[in-house]
Amino acid sequence: MVGALLLAAGCGGAAKGKEQSVHGPGYFFSAPAGWTVTRKGAEVQVGQGPQLVSVTRFPLVRPFRPTLWTKVLPQLDQAAEALARQQQGTVTERATVTISALRARRYEVAYARDGKQLVERIAFVLRGKTEYELLCRYERGGDTRACDGLLATFRLT
Repeated sequence: MVGALLLAAGCGGAAKGKEQSVHGPGYFFSAPAGWTVTRKGAEVQVGQGPQLVSVTRFPLVRPFRPTLWTKVLPQLDQAAEALARQQQGTVTERATVTISALRARRYEVAYARDGKQLVERIAFVLRGKTEYELLCRYERGGDTRACDGLLATFRLT
């Protein structure tokens, strides 16, 4: 039921008020102004240098209904664990959160790349026959405003 995992994305900070509205099929979110928007297939990325936030849409085999949450939750947890293994990292945080007025699952995966300690934040939002995967990355202990903004402003239309 869970779509494929995107392996890499990143994010960084932006001053409040300096944002751009980014639209994808069936959704929108805010990202730092001046970052470049790239669209590739089912993914919308917004980045500047190595910093990046993204949303990817995946089709679900069956329509998701909120009553299926307890059945879907272990699958989402397994998907996050698989991503952490691919990054040679660990899931350091998992939580059920509300995104766009829907129950969603958020994870943080810690790993190292190119001598840097990174945290990748992943959130799965399920509606109907679509999974929305929100991703961003930041340096451990670094600015999380772009990541926080992605999760706070993501809206389904």
